[in-house]
Amino acid sequence: MRVLVTGDWHLGAVTWRRKPQDRTQEIQACLNEILDFLSQERVDLIAITGDFTHYWVPLEGEKQRWLMDYLYALSEHAPVVGVLGNHDWRGLVSFDKFARKKNVYIVDKFDKFELNLNGTKVCIVTLPYFDARKVLQPYQKLTSDGVKDTAKQVVLNDLSPRSCSWDASYKILITHGVVEGLAYSQLGGNDVPIPKSVLSQFDFALLGHIHNAQLIKDDSTDRILGCYPGGVAKLDFGEMGSTQGFWIVDLSAKGADCKLKKFSSQKPLKPVEVAETVTPEVREEIMRTNGYVKVVLKEGDLVTVQKLYDLEPVVVVELKNAASSGSEGSTGEGESKVRFSSLEEAYGLYLNHYPELAEDKRDELLRKFSSYLSKAKENKS
Repeated sequence: MRVLVTGDWHLGAVTWRRKPQDRTQEIQACLNEILDFLSQERVDLIAITGDFTHYWVPLEGEKQRWLMDYLYALSEHAPVVGVLGNHDWRGLVSFDKFARKKNVYIVDKFDKFELNLNGTKVCIVTLPYFDARKVLQPYQKLTSDGVKDTAKQVVLNDLSPRSCSWDASYKILITHGVVEGLAYSQLGGNDVPIPKSVLSQFDFALLGHIHNAQLIKDDSTDRILGCYPGGVAKLDFGEMGSTQGFWIVDLSAKGADCKLKKFSSQKPLKPVEVAETVTPEVREEIMRTNGYVKVVLKEGDLVTVQKLYDLEPVVVVELKNAASSGSEGSTGEGESKVRFSSLEEAYGLYLNHYPELAEDKRDELLRKFSSYLSKAKENKS
């Protein structure tokens, strides 16, 4: 049996506050690569592991229509089963009763159902995103001793293939969450990590939530237990080293054979270090980038920052300035890396609302503001 695994689409995402970028077209282009693959290759099931959307509110009209049309286009090739993630608008499930007529299942609760996929009976257990807050009493706090263990028991007691029919050829888990032992599961928060011992009870686990494509293996036997597809677009510069794509999983009595298909439509993220001024060489390097650029500026003022933001690929500018020992933000190595204060950002954004303002006048205002702010900080200290 062959399964296509995708997830963490984050449709509707607009990234970077200072210079917002609507990532819709990039995400749609990547997802259309899945349709291109399906036009050439056969699969028996398409699994979506949560976070269809990026915000907890309905998508804008055109984007919502695109999403449903896309799900229906997928279902022309194989049944589609998806669970809701922590970012998803809960109202997506309202489409489920209509979507099921077209073999699209949008699941927002712990459930189990069985499908006949080209003559193969498959039991699918679904677990949407689940966090510790869902089992807390009104008087409890997230820091209470044992709360997370209690939450884990609530969610995991029945999370097994025991309820599946005895004659099901494959027992599959589709979920949006973290696996115990991964670095992400050690960060705290409200996530309830799923032990590998639970995953090992299934023939395969299809996972979402972590934005890095990877296989999950049994620590003792090295058997492949499941996979994360890792998402679609790199949503921030913290994901520069991560991989996104969709998995093709061939299940048989011998186990799982997994192949990752990376997205070619994904836009790259690139860091560029600038000493003090934007030289023609640096400008050319930035403008050649077919993606998004974060500039780390060693020295500079608001004028330099604004000129960097004027370059189309630049979406983030950070100041890396010398810091005296013991100063706020010091790393202990004589350097600190900080973003510009909200006051400076606010003033720069304010001036951007006046496109008729001459460039030299804008630069003069930025310099004066920077000077006044520096003096105010000196007086305060």
